Amino acid sequence: MSSSVLYANPEGDVLDDIVDTKRYPVGGSAGGIDGVGWDEAVGAACAELAEHGCATLRGFLSPAGLAQAHREIESIVPRAPIRSETSNVYASPDADKGLDPDDPRRIQLSRRIGHLTRDQIPPDTVLARLYAAPGVKRFVGACVGEHRVFEYADPLAGLVVTIVPPGGELHWHYDTNEFVVTLMVCEPDEGGLLEYCPWLRGPGDENLDGLGRVLRDEAPDAVRTMKMHAGDLQIFMGRYSLHRVTKVLGNRTRCVGVLGYANRPGVIGPVDRTRSVYGRVTEAHLLAAEFAPQSGDGLIL
Repeated sequence: MSSSVLYANPEGDVLDDIVDTKRYPVGGSAGGIDGVGWDEAVGAACAELAEHGCATLRGFLSPAGLAQAHREIESIVPRAPIRSETSNVYASPDADKGLDPDDPRRIQLSRRIGHLTRDQIPPDTVLARLYAAPGVKRFVGACVGEHRVFEYADPLAGLVVTIVPPGGELHWHYDTNEFVVTLMVCEPDEGGLLEYCPWLRGPGDENLDGLGRVLRDEAPDAVRTMKMHAGDLQIFMGRYSLHRVTKVLGNRTRCVGVLGYANRPGVIGPVDRTRSVYGRVTEAHLLAAEFAPQSGDGLIL
């Protein structure tokens, strides 16, 4: 085993080789956390999140880090089956049972995407190192107002690569976690834009009227559009902001790393949603469904 190989390290990874740590001091060899650069980066992200529910850190990866991440993803993309399916916005077959025919929760939407799940992503990759790095976790926590954030215990979710091939798209949906961190690795020629409706729902308020208007294309003013470039990192309040990825055009596949953190340890995704999104579950999901408490914010999923 080569001593030059760097693995995901929750005890203190140095990220100078893959992150522009001068702009984003999340793991530089010279420190920097709690310094002026840290305060500026956190402050800018917090302001964007408060106003738009989304903060974009342009050029988060260094050129060398981006090139490495691109090589790594390209080498494992063939492992991800591309699936064409339809579902409601909650990606759950049980969310629309017994509802009126015109209820927006019954609307079926199309997606054509693939996923590389956490068990398919090697621990020496750029994405795995970023996900485990304590400086990244601390930065994300500071931006979303959490004293501490935790990696998922989910053996499939948490660290994922979402793959949208040419002609593919990801329909309107909500995330199960309050916030999600994404990293654009492979940028498409055209399309593949993030469209989202900031704060469309909130704790205890599903806002089905607003949901219906967006799904029926009756609320264009509620929709914001964001274009990410390769190497950009984004923090997004996806549990409360309905969002989708528009159809990818051209010849290049859109590949985005998804770093999912939670405000408590031990989080494992729901069985129905996991099966719907990834096409499989593990024993950990089945046990969590049997013994773990449900979300307490009053939302569907």
